[in-house]
Amino acid sequence: MKSTKTTNWLLVIIAVVLIVGVLLFIFTGMNKNSGVPATGDNKSINIKNLEFRPDTLTVSVGTQVTWTNNDSMAHTVSSDNNVFSLGTLTSGQTGSYTFTAPGTYPYHCDIHTSMKGTIIVK
Repeated sequence: MKSTKTTNWLLVIIAVVLIVGVLLFIFTGMNKNSGVPATGDNKSINIKNLEFRPDTLTVSVGTQVTWTNNDSMAHTVSSDNNVFSLGTLTSGQTGSYTFTAPGTYPYHCDIHTSMKGTIIVK
């Protein structure tokens, strides 16, 4: 009788470990921002001298793009079609967005309207 209880507890422990392992596998293989499988791609855009550099960037679906404000003044990164907005980035700050669908995403700085860029997602 004692061995049946021990066997049952062992089965419960094994089941819990397997479930936790599967959940960890699923969630660590997903991009936390989008629910799209992570591609491992990360791209950067530098903000300097009132410009987005590069001003056009082509990426794959699932790519995270990070903007870094290396300018002495604050800037925003706002998509023209309201898909994303990183708010105001002060000097030295970064902001990221993961692109989950193909398309062309023009964006701008709300403060300096001549600053424009485009992300092309394939």
